[in-house]
Amino acid sequence: MTPVTSGRCTSRRRWGSVAVSIPHSLRPSCRAVFFAVAMTIIPGCEDGGSVDSDRVITATAVSPLFEECAKEVGLEWRHHPGSPEGFPMTQIMGGGCALFDANGDDRLDALLVPGTLPDGTTAERMPVQLYLQDESGQFQLHAESGLWLHAYGMGATIGDIDNDADVDVLLTSASGPRLFLNDGHAVFSDVTQSAGIASTRWCTAAAMADIDRDGWLDLMIVNYVDYFPGSVCQDGTGRRDYCGPLSFTGTTDRLYRNLGAAGSPSVFEDMTVNAGLTAKPGKGLGVICSDLTGDQLTDIYVANDMEPNHLWVQRADGTFHDEAAVRGCATDVNGRPQASMGTLWHDLNDDQQFDIFLTHLRGETNTFYQQLSHGVFRDESGRSSLAAGSLNFTGFGVAATDIDCDGNTDLLIVNGRVMRSPLSDVRTSGDHWAEYAERNQILLGNSRGTFTDEFHADQPFTADSRISRGLAMGDIDNDGDLDTLVVHVNEQAQLFRNVAEKQGHWIAVRLMDPNRSRDAIGARVEVEAEEHVWSAELQPNAGYQSAHDFRLFFGLGEHRSVTEFRVTWPDGEVETERFAGCSSDQHVTLSRGTGLSSEAPQREVVR
Repeated sequence: MTPVTSGRCTSRRRWGSVAVSIPHSLRPSCRAVFFAVAMTIIPGCEDGGSVDSDRVITATAVSPLFEECAKEVGLEWRHHPGSPEGFPMTQIMGGGCALFDANGDDRLDALLVPGTLPDGTTAERMPVQLYLQDESGQFQLHAESGLWLHAYGMGATIGDIDNDADVDVLLTSASGPRLFLNDGHAVFSDVTQSAGIASTRWCTAAAMADIDRDGWLDLMIVNYVDYFPGSVCQDGTGRRDYCGPLSFTGTTDRLYRNLGAAGSPSVFEDMTVNAGLTAKPGKGLGVICSDLTGDQLTDIYVANDMEPNHLWVQRADGTFHDEAAVRGCATDVNGRPQASMGTLWHDLNDDQQFDIFLTHLRGETNTFYQQLSHGVFRDESGRSSLAAGSLNFTGFGVAATDIDCDGNTDLLIVNGRVMRSPLSDVRTSGDHWAEYAERNQILLGNSRGTFTDEFHADQPFTADSRISRGLAMGDIDNDGDLDTLVVHVNEQAQLFRNVAEKQGHWIAVRLMDPNRSRDAIGARVEVEAEEHVWSAELQPNAGYQSAHDFRLFFGLGEHRSVTEFRVTWPDGEVETERFAGCSSDQHVTLSRGTGLSSEAPQREVVR
């Protein structure tokens, strides 16, 4: 089918021959009417603002990219934020989720982080629900998982901290983290105290990463603000509203070294002070642990809420220094700190350099920090077309994928306000939560490295407005594309199955280290098909307080086979291992030490 083009916006593959433009500001109800009457524009639907000539839609029906299937597959779970009376800040921050294989049967299971207990129920411990997927594709509640929290839930982090071939879980909450060891059958034991990571700080994002390259996953736990319940805040009109981060002081993030190499795989040493992280407290909501500077040492990037972000660059002696400002990724292009929430570390413009993408508050832009050379970044949000389309949204969860396998990276972003809506008709409706609801976004990438907001009233992922927070991606049906789990404040979780018409071929890669008996978190793979190379890094703990499938998925476009795989492993002596290529449209496992050859990558340091 021939694409329809108007101005600079090209809509791919699903359109008829007639295109029209509508304003960003049309309310969802008006959009629905718009589509129902084909080419007729309904007067009086605008809330104000001008028409954006680059937003192109058609009046014809749209083939869905995703279909919602949570109830169909038995995943019926609702997020309970508690009563909005008193406007507790914790409840508007929402919660995360995870898609991972909890019991080793090669099927993805779903973990959903609760806010608080449902109204009218009390318990000393709040169960965290884990749904196991059976052979028929149905999800069954696993009531004996042993996962729990005792405070308002935030996020889920996954990884094998004891190298015993199963996936362990770290949960964050408004009153500290909880670490659980997996027995291999999805029964978890709380080892928070014995592991030495107990805390009462409000923690949000976390990562399991081998910071010191000794083969054992360390813990980086991001703390938010020093919040005290009962705080009273107001919006610009004097009405009661949720407090923001500027009302509180920041706190210090925590870095814990896994002592597994010394014979204690479930015990951690607090390295926060020795590492130098106490030099700059923050208000963190996102984290990336990777080599961001090209010197073969793992660095730590923390996305802060309404404060400059931190890029903790690791030195040879194991200490860290914040170099975000001099490396171009602390603030926006104008030098202003933004309200950073979701984080992404991905090659967004297909130049073999990994970039940073952050979601932000309504009125700010989501920010694309393009990596120009190793460890040097520049805000390229405007040139990538990612800026203007995010001004009217408050972004949280974010993930990169190739929805239709055309070889171009696409973005999924889930949105929801943290401040009241200015729309008078919503304010007077009596629905507290409706004032904070926004629609989600699908941003389709193209070969030029720019993106188009794919919004349509009959597109399930973007059609309705909710307060969306956590987003996890994984191939729940093992068909070669990524499906999406989304958690909303005060609503049922949604599971979106990818049903997009394939525009090309695909390959799914699992990176395994048999010496560690686990997935090689932090490993980087290049997939070469003839003249084209795609890159990705195994960073399952990403987005907003959520965790994704360990497998890496690549759309190959017209390429029917992969010429070669190249994997740079994340620990021990730095080496890049070459693996033979294969035909497309299959899942492959690349095991360390079984490739064709290995070589040390070139060391490039930018100071």
